[in-house]
Amino acid sequence: QQQRDILRFSNGIANTGDGPWALRPETQGDVTNAIQEIRDADGNVVSEHLASVYEFHPAHNHWHIGDIALFEVRKGSPTGPVVGGNSIKTTFCLIDWYALEGNSPTSQREFWDCETSYQGISVGWVDQYNQAVGGQQLDLTNVPNGNDYYLVSTSNHAGKFLEKDTANNTAWVKFRLYQDSNGNRKIAATDHSPCES
Repeated sequence: QQQRDILRFSNGIANTGDGPWALRPETQGDVTNAIQEIRDADGNVVSEHLASVYEFHPAHNHWHIGDIALFEVRKGSPTGPVVGGNSIKTTFCLIDWYALEGNSPTSQREFWDCETSYQGISVGWVDQYNQAVGGQQLDLTNVPNGNDYYLVSTSNHAGKFLEKDTANNTAWVKFRLYQDSNGNRKIAATDHSPCES
């Protein structure tokens, strides 16, 4: 695109925990805080935590929550050096997009919209952003060809949201960056982090 080499990707964040990732908006002056609710098995709120802030995202025309994900291209390993300044923090509107296992019946979705109500991800559900959505890209124009690049996605990268286990917050795809016979830049995925499901 316009003599740039842009890596576009889809990304999903799954809730594999014991309870919903539930965030309610609470407006104070000009700021809308994201209050994380910790709920018991019956859905009762047992604790609350000021986790982040809601930000209106003009390109998407709805509210997003900050500090959700970090996308990076690294060299040599998933923890190797960031390549070419390719590191972006993204905001998300969190909803139940599809179930991690089996069907995704609409009747089982708890989190629906990004306007003024709760956002979050129910247990066993995934919020996904397609590669066509703004923010789902990194610029590889000045990155040299190579076989050991990693696209790394880390959810809750700033540690602002309470979780029982943060060991599964990072996933990666290893890829090769090369030129085809016509001189066009290409990528080929060669490996990926283990999947829980």
